[in-house]
Amino acid sequence: YESEARSEKIHPSIVSTVRTIWWIFILFTFASILALWLAGMPIWGAINHAMTGLATGGFSITDNSIATYDSALIDFVLIPIMLLGSIAFPVHYLILQGDLRNFYSDLQTRWVFGYMGAGSALLWAFLYVGGTYETPFAALRYGLFQFVSAATCTGFQTAVDATNVALGRWPAQAQLTVVFGMFVGGAAGSTVGGVKIIRGLTLVKGIWYQITDAFYPDSAVRRLNMDGRRLSEEEASREFMEAAIIVVLWAAFLIVGSFVLLVTLPASQYSLANVLFEVASAQGNVGLSAGITGPESLPTAGKVTFLFHMWIGRLEIIPVLVTLRTVFKRGGLYA
Repeated sequence: YESEARSEKIHPSIVSTVRTIWWIFILFTFASILALWLAGMPIWGAINHAMTGLATGGFSITDNSIATYDSALIDFVLIPIMLLGSIAFPVHYLILQGDLRNFYSDLQTRWVFGYMGAGSALLWAFLYVGGTYETPFAALRYGLFQFVSAATCTGFQTAVDATNVALGRWPAQAQLTVVFGMFVGGAAGSTVGGVKIIRGLTLVKGIWYQITDAFYPDSAVRRLNMDGRRLSEEEASREFMEAAIIVVLWAAFLIVGSFVLLVTLPASQYSLANVLFEVASAQGNVGLSAGITGPESLPTAGKVTFLFHMWIGRLEIIPVLVTLRTVFKRGGLYA
C-alpha cells in the first residue's frame, strides 16, 4: 500500500477509504459510458472502453484500439476520462463534496494538467513542424490523445497505419516525448503507473533544497515545503531519498531492458527510440506499441523481458527487490 505512494486516505481506515473509492469509480464509469455512447460509440464498445479508460488499463475490443472508430469526437471524449483515472481519488472525493479548489490547490492535480498540457503542446509541435501530419488539427488530435494516453498510462492508441502514421514511424523526438510521459505517469493515489508526479516533484525540489543548503550556515533551521506540508531536514532528506531511489531504479531497469532488446532484435529493423518506447510502455504498464510487440515480431527473450518489466512496473520495484532479497536470503545466496 505504501509502496504505491497511497499514504493519503479519504477516511481514517483503509477499508472505508476503499469503499468510498468504489462508489466514486462506479459513478465515473456510468458517466463515461454515457459520454462515449453520445459521442457515437456503440454501447458495447462504450461499456468496455469506459471501464478500461477510467481504470487506465487501455484494453480494447478491437485490433486497432480507438483508431477503429476513426472519430475525433470519440478521441476528445476519451481524454477527460483518462485524466479522471490519473487524478488521486482523495481529490475526486473532495471535489464531489463541493470543494472545487482542489482542481488548482492540490499539487499533483495542478501538475497533471500542467505537464500533460505542456507535453501535448510539445508533441504537437514535433508532429506538425516535422511534417508528420499535414494539418495543425490532425497533429493536435493525434499528439494530444497519444500524450495523454501515455502520461495517464492508459495505452489507448489512435496513431496506427490505418490512420496514416503509426507511432513507430513518428520522429524520434516525438517518440521520446511520449516516453517521458510514460516515465513520469500521473498522480499517486490514482490508477496510473510510472514513477508518479509527486516523486518527480519531490526529486526536483529535493535537488534544489540540497544545492541551496550550501549557502546557509550550519546553525540555520530549514524547512522544505511540499504539497502543503513543512518538512524538517530529516523528513525532507528521507522523502528525497525515497523518490530518488525509485527514479534511479526505474531508469536503471529501463536501460537494462532496452539493452536486452537491442541485442535480441534485428539491428536494422528498429531504432533506439522504438526500443526505449517499447520498454517504457511495458514498465509503465501502458501498452502503447511502436510496432515491436507482437506474436511473431517479438523474440522469446523479448517476451520474457517484457513480462519482467510489466511485473516490476506494477509492483513499484521496491516490493520486488524486498521479495528477491528474502528468496536469496532463505536460499543461502544472500550474505
